[in-house]
Amino acid sequence: MTESVVDVALLAFGGPGSTQQIPDFLQRMTGRPANPDTLKVVEARYELIGGASPLPDMTARQARALQARLIQELAFPIRVRHGFLYTEPTVAECLAPLSPFSSRLTSGKYRAALDATGGLKVPLLEGWYASRGFVKAISRRAAAALDGCDVNEWAVLFTAHNVPLETIMEGDPYVDQLQQTIAQLVPALVPGDWRFAFQSKGRGGGEWLEPEVDDAVRTLAGEGWKKVLVVPVGFVSDNVETLYDLDIVLRRQIEDAGMEYRRSAAPNDSPAFIEALADVVIDYLARRPVEHQLHHPDGPQAHG
Repeated sequence: MTESVVDVALLAFGGPGSTQQIPDFLQRMTGRPANPDTLKVVEARYELIGGASPLPDMTARQARALQARLIQELAFPIRVRHGFLYTEPTVAECLAPLSPFSSRLTSGKYRAALDATGGLKVPLLEGWYASRGFVKAISRRAAAALDGCDVNEWAVLFTAHNVPLETIMEGDPYVDQLQQTIAQLVPALVPGDWRFAFQSKGRGGGEWLEPEVDDAVRTLAGEGWKKVLVVPVGFVSDNVETLYDLDIVLRRQIEDAGMEYRRSAAPNDSPAFIEALADVVIDYLARRPVEHQLHHPDGPQAHG
């Protein structure tokens, strides 16, 4: 009799591993070929951060670290794999996301991808956006960025990816979940002041969420702040939206306003974040029926 193995999948959007992969990545993400102007802009951004997205390699590292942690904690075999919506390996190849925040633009797409590959009974592990472990992972990154500085001298700017306003008006919980995470981070950090703003608005038209990060920067400058710590609370892995949109574009705006810029790294594969992910999986396995733990071939999915 073969021993049952529990499968855990880390799912994320993915990212191009080289500039040559950018056209295919954009086509998969948008459903149509990128026009030459858009392609030129995106390629230039990736060139400025080294020519590739660090997200795929980081997700693979998260999967390896999570598997090692779970093997230590659990008394049965467990395997952690990773898959992406828009690059390789695909969700179908993985089946066997990574954001704590639920949105039809994120978790909804992961659910559809799983269902399309026959994973109708594969659960998505959600609701850990305000868990103690996730908040601790972010706060430790913020503390490392401050490196012993007096936090009262710093204004913290929490950022998350922008989404169309209509998405939220239709009842999407994304913003509410972000606000719950920040509500726990503020007393953990105790900054001199803080703001929450949205970044990386899409190139399409329509209304998007406000305030945007450049508006928040102008407000902080107008209030006399000289130091800004940017905390990308909406990202679990560094990618082009942190390395370019924040470290290049937003940094220039902050420094042009006469303020000092620092940014906390995303949780990435930090021990605190891997511990938080392990807690989510272990809690799920402890609550699901015993017969499913032993016999169901599909494992849980954490997403982003």
